[in-house]
Amino acid sequence: MIKPILTSVIMSVLALTACSQADAPKIETPAAKVMQTKTKAVLIYADWCSSCKVLDPKLKEVKALGPMPGLEYVTLDYTDKDTSDFYAQADAAGVGEAVRLYLDGTISTGVLLLVDVDDKKVVKKVTKTFETKEIAKAMKEAIEVS
Repeated sequence: MIKPILTSVIMSVLALTACSQADAPKIETPAAKVMQTKTKAVLIYADWCSSCKVLDPKLKEVKALGPMPGLEYVTLDYTDKDTSDFYAQADAAGVGEAVRLYLDGTISTGVLLLVDVDDKKVVKKVTKTFETKEIAKAMKEAIEVS
């Protein structure tokens, strides 16, 4: 008998608490703020590409260092060498214009393009010769100039 009454009282308190918070102003704390994407790190990848096999693990190391506010990672897969699918992926990721302009009709795999989201242009090209720290530095610099 006490258990159903106790459950009813708890449910009522929870409902009243939820209602009393409905009109409360939302306070945004620094941790709650999410920086808007300023730069996209666009990996042009194919599973048969030897440069990709060198660059991809370095990129994973950079990602493991933690999030980089203002940066979003994108992979464009060119494994099937389907140009229209490749550009459809780029368009869906919001980097189609920048990638088309930069590549100028020739798709090269094994590169990471750092794209300024607002200006829609490539601000830096990263290749397999970059070390992990150099990649992270290039990304941070791209975010700063974007």
